[in-house]
Amino acid sequence: MNPNQMRFSLPILVEVPHIASIKGREREIIIVRSETGNSWKEHTLEANEQAINDSLGDAFDHSDLNTSSLNKRIHRILTYDLPQYFALISRFRQEVAFIGSDGGIISSTVAPQVQAVFPPGSLQKRIKVGLQAQIIPNDVINRLADGRVSVSPVVSIEPRRRKFHKPITLTIPVPRHSAKTIPDTTNSSPKVRLLCSLSGGINPAVWEDITGSTPMTHHKDCVSFTTTVSAR
Repeated sequence: MNPNQMRFSLPILVEVPHIASIKGREREIIIVRSETGNSWKEHTLEANEQAINDSLGDAFDHSDLNTSSLNKRIHRILTYDLPQYFALISRFRQEVAFIGSDGGIISSTVAPQVQAVFPPGSLQKRIKVGLQAQIIPNDVINRLADGRVSVSPVVSIEPRRRKFHKPITLTIPVPRHSAKTIPDTTNSSPKVRLLCSLSGGINPAVWEDITGSTPMTHHKDCVSFTTTVSAR
């Protein structure tokens, strides 16, 4: 974008075409920005209908804006300044909420049974917390494990590796059994295993089996457990 670092007294609207596949609610598009191309951060100014109406007023024909966004693969950016670069990124949908010392609850819209409960005192200051649930397609499981295991959604709490002052409670649905799953009749060990990875950013996940050290409560088709650190 040019002129770089130019700032406007009122927000401007930038429309960017894309070819991302975001049917359903599993994925979403986010905007990232950079001044150098080396380090990137998320552009947080939302460009929803209300924000555009409030910012642009009668400067544009809103019927044209609505038509362009609905009929074409276009994502809108509302900004007060121009960085060197804007980029659109498709990611698994992340539910975001600001949670402080009073606590709160975040639920997934992708997998509604996935939930994170933050009790009062688990955080001392108000921060932005993200909950992400990634559903693993059956064909991927069958290809990797021949359908002999079942996998729940992969749940991540962001920001990663953050310690909580009090344990938070995570609820995850129990994996549905595959048709090829062979019941374990000779081993009394738990059939449900809980895996955890503390790797953050773009680093590959390093999974650790924490079933033996993390008590789980089974209720209906879900399990709940507590943790004092955010992880995947």
